[in-house]
Amino acid sequence: MSRIKALRASLDKKLDALEHQALALEAQLTQTKEQGLQRLEERKQQLRDVLKQVQAEVQKSKGVAEQAKGEVQAKLEHLQVQLALGKADARDTFEEQRTKILKALREFEAAADQKLIGAAFEVGWLWEDLVGRASTLEAELDALKGRFEVEKAKQQATLESKKQELLAKLQTFKTQLKEKRKVAQAKADTFEIDMREGLDQIKAGFKRLFE
Repeated sequence: MSRIKALRASLDKKLDALEHQALALEAQLTQTKEQGLQRLEERKQQLRDVLKQVQAEVQKSKGVAEQAKGEVQAKLEHLQVQLALGKADARDTFEEQRTKILKALREFEAAADQKLIGAAFEVGWLWEDLVGRASTLEAELDALKGRFEVEKAKQQATLESKKQELLAKLQTFKTQLKEKRKVAQAKADTFEIDMREGLDQIKAGFKRLFE
C-alpha cells in the first residue's frame, strides 16, 4: 500500500479524522457563518504551507525521474491554485470550490503515491503532516457543506435548544474518542466503526437542525 493511502488507512489517522469532523461540527454550531468561512480559509492556508515544503522536497529528492517529478509538481501546483481561490460566501460558489479542491487533492495524492515510490525526503514526517492537514480541511469543507444545505432556519429559540443538545452530544463523543484511543489494537477497528456511527448520528442531527 502506498504511503499516503497507508496513512489514511491507519487507525490513528481514522480516529484523527473523526476528531477533526467533530471539532468542525462544533465550530459550525458555536460560530457565525463568517467565522466558519474564516476557519476554512485558515485550514486552506495550513495545507498550502505544508505543500510548499512538499514541493521543495520533491524538487531535491533523489532516485526519482525528472518526468515523474514534473507530473507530481503539476498536480501539486494545480492543488495550490484551487486552495488559493477566494472565500466563497454563496452556496453554489462554495460547492463548486469544494468539489474542485477535493478533486485536486485526490489527484495530487494519487500522483505522489504512484510517482514518488522510493523517494527519500529529508523531512520524514512530511507525509503524515500532509495527511493531517488535508483531513482538517476536509472536515471543515464537510461541516460547511452541511451548514449551507440547512440554512432554512427555524425559530431562534428552538434552534438554540437543538444546538445545545448537539453540542452536548459532541462533547460526549470527543470524550469517548479519547478513551477509545487507549484501547488495545486488537479491538480498535471495532471501536473506530462504533465511533464513526456515533458521529454520523450527530451529523444527521446537524442537518435536521435548520430544516
